[in-house]
Amino acid sequence: MKHLTIFALLATSLLLAFSAQSEVYRCADGVYQADPCDEDSKPVDLSGVGSVVSTVDNSASSAVQSGVATEKKGEISNYIRNQQIEREIQKLERRRDRVMQDRDNRISNLRNRGRWANDNLAGATWQQSLAQEMTAITQQADTEVSTIDRQIAQLKTDRR
Repeated sequence: MKHLTIFALLATSLLLAFSAQSEVYRCADGVYQADPCDEDSKPVDLSGVGSVVSTVDNSASSAVQSGVATEKKGEISNYIRNQQIEREIQKLERRRDRVMQDRDNRISNLRNRGRWANDNLAGATWQQSLAQEMTAITQQADTEVSTIDRQIAQLKTDRR
């Protein structure tokens, strides 16, 4: 009895599945219906439904969508480019800060060494040498910082 019930359910579901496959007709006024509009009506090919459906009427729409897609790609590319520029600017700013910190540390070390100079000619000569070294360190750091600042300014003008 159980097998008969299962067989009946299976047969009914198969019959319903085949009856659900009907043809669709498109009439001249653009209406779709299950019955032919006239004797020359042919069924619409629905084999592509579910994957890609295209008609002649959609050609203008697809051209607009293609333009929108191209515009979106451009916006995305511009956004990515700007993000890369921002990261590069941040990297350069951190480098500039390191250069300035290194300059300050080196000058501080030289000042500490100058405190040990004797109050004689050798000590005065040594302090003069330390002052010249401090000047050279400052000039080197200033040159590097100005180079970094120019690179940052160029990146900021490249950013849109």
